[in-house]
Amino acid sequence: MRFVMDQACVGDLSARQCWKGASKVVEGASVSRSCNSCRLIDFLSIRSVQARFFSWTLAFNSRASRSKHRMTEFRADGSHRFGVMDYTVFASMLLVSAVIGFYHGCDIFNSKKNKPKSKNNAVGEFLTANGEMSTLPVALSMLASFLSSITLMGQPAEVYLYGPQLWLFGLSSLIIVPIVGNVMVPFFRDKNYTSAYQYFGDRFNRKLQFLTSFLFSIQMVLYLALVLYAPALAMHQVTGFNTMRIVTIMYVVCIFYTTIGGMKAVVWTDTFQVLVLYAAMIVILVKGTFDIGGLGVIWERNSAFNRTEFFSFNMDPTERYTVFSSLIGSGFLHMAFYGGNQLQVQRYFTVKSNQQAKRMLWVNCFGWTIVVVLTVYTGMLIFAKYCYCDPLMTGAVQTPDQLFPLYVMETLNGYPGIPGLFIAGIFSAGLSTLSTGVNSLAAIWFIEMQHLFKDKLTDRQAGYTVKGIALLFGVLSYLMVFLVPYMGGLVPVAISLSGVFAGSIFGLFLLGMFVKRANSVGGTVGLLSSISILVWLNIGAIYSERMGQSVNPRLPASTAQCSVNMTVLYKDDSKEEDAMIIYRISYMWYCLIAMSTTLIVGFVVSVISDWLFPAKSERFSAPNLMYCDKIHSSDKDSKANQLLLCEDQTKCRATINSSSPYQPTTVSS
Repeated sequence: MRFVMDQACVGDLSARQCWKGASKVVEGASVSRSCNSCRLIDFLSIRSVQARFFSWTLAFNSRASRSKHRMTEFRADGSHRFGVMDYTVFASMLLVSAVIGFYHGCDIFNSKKNKPKSKNNAVGEFLTANGEMSTLPVALSMLASFLSSITLMGQPAEVYLYGPQLWLFGLSSLIIVPIVGNVMVPFFRDKNYTSAYQYFGDRFNRKLQFLTSFLFSIQMVLYLALVLYAPALAMHQVTGFNTMRIVTIMYVVCIFYTTIGGMKAVVWTDTFQVLVLYAAMIVILVKGTFDIGGLGVIWERNSAFNRTEFFSFNMDPTERYTVFSSLIGSGFLHMAFYGGNQLQVQRYFTVKSNQQAKRMLWVNCFGWTIVVVLTVYTGMLIFAKYCYCDPLMTGAVQTPDQLFPLYVMETLNGYPGIPGLFIAGIFSAGLSTLSTGVNSLAAIWFIEMQHLFKDKLTDRQAGYTVKGIALLFGVLSYLMVFLVPYMGGLVPVAISLSGVFAGSIFGLFLLGMFVKRANSVGGTVGLLSSISILVWLNIGAIYSERMGQSVNPRLPASTAQCSVNMTVLYKDDSKEEDAMIIYRISYMWYCLIAMSTTLIVGFVVSVISDWLFPAKSERFSAPNLMYCDKIHSSDKDSKANQLLLCEDQTKCRATINSSSPYQPTTVSS
């Protein structure tokens, strides 16, 4: 049940104090509110897209459904438009990104005159920069691929709602570095895998390799569309530019430098964009801290509402954030992402040695820890600003992810260049994810398509082919953007699938590496079972929340100091029914559940299939490719960083194995 205080908007009220042409349901009746001097800050996030278009989707069912689920839609009246300085800052970010890509595109073209020709040099240059990159830029590029505009908006919102225990995310990433650096990095580099999923073809069969590549590609194409649509919607609200035109410009710039410059362009533009992101965050936080009165005020206001608990040792798996879920749950998520995700695995081949790759991981995780600390502080700062007049309760924003843009535009709009720097920062996060994703998809499908070529490709043909694949996936992702506004409830599911796929696929890696009896049947059933269960959990949690059931109750807030001339919504939580306990499990455990399901189901099905079809067990199981140590070559003269690209991958690997450069060894516990 919702109670509405309907007041007229008067005077020079802030955007969060006004509603325009909005309606809300009170016990089935529609209560309208309007005001003539409203300013909009309905920016962004993916969940705001879902809120904006969910009613449109339901409109096809019935007029009553359209009325019941109608969402507030805000419009900008120009008071928060960009100034000249804002446009300059934002345009400079795009221009520098394009110039970096063009420079490295020319470098690839000119390098052919100065470098000795080697097999598939163009492909190696495009996908891994021939292993010639230095540690720092690649580490920052890895960080950029882990970030997105959704992350930048979502983490401060999580802190605003549930407290600062999110800070343990950064610590958990540092804990898993020794495991990934000493196990997974040598594992991939010693096997010369261009695509991480080539392992499944060697360990199981090509069908499972294709399945994992296909599932990853679907999830990635959809995710890439989402991460650029969100900041485009934000920019539309502060500039009035058409959202799809903004998206088109962003895609043209990103696909241009990604296709022309390859991995070097991706790495260096990611590096630049991460620095822009850091600059935007630091400037906003420093200015916001001074404006609110200092660190003492921030701590005092958060403490007054029980939001300074940094350690909760509650064992309840339904509590959203605890020490256990934030360390263990996110630790497995980081392990899955850095140990089995193509976006990161591909980076391991851009440097010359395993030691450089390990240092790269350490630098990346320290950078990620800094980002986590900044976003946690951002959430606490935003709450200190709105603790006595919660924008979610007043209806100034519809989803928590809109809080950060609201804060920037209300607090810092009077300072030329800062809104532009903020928009540049969230676009930088989106562009870096897009460029990395397109390049990784090109690597995967270049490998998958090799068996289709009857004749061996020349260096130039291979180079054009891999660039064409990158362009194709860039265009496909762009076309997917047009479907985002009409996806409704599928949007949050699509976002959450990132962790689901990462956990399920990494579980398949562990199954192949550590379970000798695992076969292709068990691997396939385990993978599909894991994904199915996690999709069910995600959809169930989202549906329960839609039905008004309590999934993860937020921490308290207040509207005590809201203006009497504003509209305030109150939600009676005492009558809210709890969702089923299985749907209230913290999302922090999803990755671990996915990995465990793949391992357990995969092992059980493998054993059963061997028992039912003993004559076919040899066909089901490939040799147990686990670890390989070189016995007569050093890291210095190793060619592990070079791509293994042949017209016949199976024959090529068989030749390498028969020449005994690698020997399987027993792994000590």
